[in-house]
Amino acid sequence: MTAHQGDILITRQALDATIADGMAALPHETGGILLGFRTPNLIVVTRTVTVADPQSSRRGYLRRHRQAQARMAIGRGDAPPVVGYVGEWHTHPVDIGPSRTDLRALAAIARLAQGPVALVVLADPAQGLSHLHGRVAIRQDIWPVVAINPVQIEKAEVAITEDPAASLEAEATALTTRESS
Repeated sequence: MTAHQGDILITRQALDATIADGMAALPHETGGILLGFRTPNLIVVTRTVTVADPQSSRRGYLRRHRQAQARMAIGRGDAPPVVGYVGEWHTHPVDIGPSRTDLRALAAIARLAQGPVALVVLADPAQGLSHLHGRVAIRQDIWPVVAINPVQIEKAEVAITEDPAASLEAEATALTTRESS
């Protein structure tokens, strides 16, 4: 067992974008990618990208890899190099947290990731912010073959910050530059 991997901090602007896209997709699910950076105890989400699934339903959403890669490149836009993939988000039309399918998908992603991966489920987007469910997953490197390593998934608090994405990203860039000097 390892130490707690941390919580999730999301900018108001990024969260508002997920709520708007979730509301527009009702009664179906929708979702996409979380962009930001990691600190030792926190996944900071500064941007979100919606990846539409034309076959989504009330009970299912599938993020298409190729479409996600293309949308992620666009979503990064003018972001500094410190900003990258930190996780996934999607909606549930009713107030239900992550499903077993969601957790299996998160584990599969975490097995290939270079650090903790966040999942934010916005359940019942019509009800707003009180229905955020967060999880953080991290691969446990105990075997030499990445694909068979276990993954630890923990509940995570999702906190909202009013700080602008550009400010947080500039701070992370400055810290990264200092650490590499």
